Amino acid sequence: MHRILAVSLLSFAAGVGAESLGVYGNTWEIGERDFLEVIHERTVEFEKSGKLKELQRQAENRVRDSLLNPAPIEGIKTAAHGTERTYFYDPSFVVEKTITDHQGNIVVPAGRKVSPLHFIPLSKPLLFIDARDKRQVDYAHHFITKEPRTKVILVAGSWVELTKTWSTQVYYDQAARIVHKFGIEQVPAIVRQQGEVLKIDEIAL
Repeated sequence: MHRILAVSLLSFAAGVGAESLGVYGNTWEIGERDFLEVIHERTVEFEKSGKLKELQRQAENRVRDSLLNPAPIEGIKTAAHGTERTYFYDPSFVVEKTITDHQGNIVVPAGRKVSPLHFIPLSKPLLFIDARDKRQVDYAHHFITKEPRTKVILVAGSWVELTKTWSTQVYYDQAARIVHKFGIEQVPAIVRQQGEVLKIDEIAL
């Protein structure tokens, strides 16, 4: 008897769940505040208390510090005796579409292999160093006294400090774009143009 009653109740409950019973009683909207409104209020509070200016100052300091003292490029080692190497980087590429001048004359036909160095030569050496290593800094300083047009590019250390010390502009390879493009793994490294390719020497001091 109890089993039959339980089955009947379950059947009734299932039937009730299957139909709409309408809305009964009072209803209220969800009382959650608008997210943007909360942010606005917090911003106003921060501004009144002076915390907003302090946060802005901290953010500016972090940006300035990252520009003046960028993080060392990962994966770049100091060349040691026995690990020196010389190799070549060929920037040539095959032109996919014919290049013409403003009058429609063909400058470079599609399918031809061209080197950007033919049109824009590398007129000065590039010297990559780790400025945390005094030997490399001394080497670079001696190098630019012989070849003043050399561009010194850091992979670590303070380019600002060297620029002030030498009274000449020193650069930093932001985001490691150049060393990765040229395949540089060790410093000091010297990049020079040779014909229509670049010759790269990684040197042990």
